[in-house]
Amino acid sequence: MRTISFILFIVLFQNYLHAQTLTMENISANIMQGLESRIKGENKAIIQNIYKQTGNKALWIGRNNEKKASDLIQALNDPLFNYKNKSFDQASISRLFYMLDNGEISQSKKAAVYARLDLILTSSMVRLVRFIVQGDVDWALVQEKMHALKESDDIEAKWEMSPKAFPDQKVLISAIVNGNIYPYLHTLIPLEKRYKKLIELLKDYRVMNKFPKIPYSNKVLKLGSRANRIEEIKKRLQISGDYPKDAPIDDTFDQLLEDAVITYQKRYLLKVTGTIDKTVTYYLNQPVKNNIQAIITNLDKTKLYPNSFENEYIEVNIPDFNLRYYREGNMLYKMGLVVGRIDRPTPIFSDKLEYVVINPTWTIPDNLIKRDLIHVLRDNPMYLEENNIHVFRGKKEIQITQEMLDPYEKSDKRVPYRFVQFPGETNALGRVKFMFPNKYAVYLHDTDNKSLLSRRYKIYSSGCMRVEKPFELLNTVLTHARRHYSEEKIAHILETNKPTTIRLKRAIPVHILYFTVYKEDGLAYFKNDIYLYDKIIEESVEGNRKETFSIPKKRMISVKKQGTKPVAN
Repeated sequence: MRTISFILFIVLFQNYLHAQTLTMENISANIMQGLESRIKGENKAIIQNIYKQTGNKALWIGRNNEKKASDLIQALNDPLFNYKNKSFDQASISRLFYMLDNGEISQSKKAAVYARLDLILTSSMVRLVRFIVQGDVDWALVQEKMHALKESDDIEAKWEMSPKAFPDQKVLISAIVNGNIYPYLHTLIPLEKRYKKLIELLKDYRVMNKFPKIPYSNKVLKLGSRANRIEEIKKRLQISGDYPKDAPIDDTFDQLLEDAVITYQKRYLLKVTGTIDKTVTYYLNQPVKNNIQAIITNLDKTKLYPNSFENEYIEVNIPDFNLRYYREGNMLYKMGLVVGRIDRPTPIFSDKLEYVVINPTWTIPDNLIKRDLIHVLRDNPMYLEENNIHVFRGKKEIQITQEMLDPYEKSDKRVPYRFVQFPGETNALGRVKFMFPNKYAVYLHDTDNKSLLSRRYKIYSSGCMRVEKPFELLNTVLTHARRHYSEEKIAHILETNKPTTIRLKRAIPVHILYFTVYKEDGLAYFKNDIYLYDKIIEESVEGNRKETFSIPKKRMISVKKQGTKPVAN
């Protein structure tokens, strides 16, 4: 209705301009004056340049501009672009049209009002473009908060962010002059496929009915149970689309409800039981506003990325504990991952896979020697021998003593010894590692502890990513090797137990991401904000800005319960 009113205003506006003895020259003169007196803020230079490049002429006024003015007003109101319902001066635009419609502007002032309206529309266009491209998150503040975690909680949180600059002004001016408003705005959408799916979810959750409150009980509900609260559970799951719309709302826990509960548990990464206990009840009782905020925060994160990734790439989504391999816009497969502990988070960045190593060795990083290994050796002097770890000074293998290591445990100096775990079944990297050399010394690899991949929250590494099906990934990657490797050849290499490097003729992009909400196979998935990055972003947004961030005392999982091996990559 609001958009229709705006369009009506535009038509009336064009009639006013036609009926009055006004000239575009008068309006243009007022635009030039308004550029100096009325336009302020970070967009002033851009708006001034737009008019300079177009001869200071009105851009939205006149019969030839009627459609593009209408398109702009609709775009300002379109959740595809303006998913936070920002004003973008729509109230001022509406008020000026209303005043013109009701004859509240004297003849002598109409040229100035038309000029003001044209300036506001141009300003709104620039502000909308800036929001689509950059958003309203202070990414510098996000980085400050993440860096501060090192001092407050000994957590090295790393996320390589590259906020985008304002887009090419020549392209923007061309779009305005030629009236290509919607096509141009569409080209600005980041990670378009993911973004549009999130917009769909946002629309769905914004119109959902209020979730009914479900009473807590110590009694676990399962197939065959009967209870009054089952009716509320069915209503709740029906609203979120897990329970069929035409299914009965009664007090019986039937097969349809069990299927709905399983779907819900999968979407929220809960333990899949098909039953309802206090934990499931707690999740069901979370208000829909939490879902809406999560979707918005994930839309904000898309601003850090281009319109799309490459034709072929590997995507690692940390909160989802999954690796997905994409080629030509299609997902070839996905597989589970073990990622960094919440006190040793996996860095978020992009790189390129350049080579793989079969039968890898593992050189224990300096930080793990200090944080884990020295302490472990103090308790178990046989740990190195038991785990096939050799120590080197330069190229010479040596015997290490506790006295040689103790001075470095709390020191800023690097440990002057290399601890290398030789290839074998107990090697922490398993039988293959996928290398994209980076300053964090993290990579994708096999694991000697497959049981961790069966757990719900796969946060057990010190930053690297352990792959569920390394040889399936290897087979795909080897299609880009410099020469052919048959299954027999790979089997032979494995039997040698010697490290073998296979280089790729074309590097494969690897994108390590942090999206807690996504839509896949028609379902909406909401994952835990395991590293609390969503919370940091949410509190670094215009209107909800907090200068500092503190980790809550209670988190999803205790750090102390995460370790499964004394020293892990």
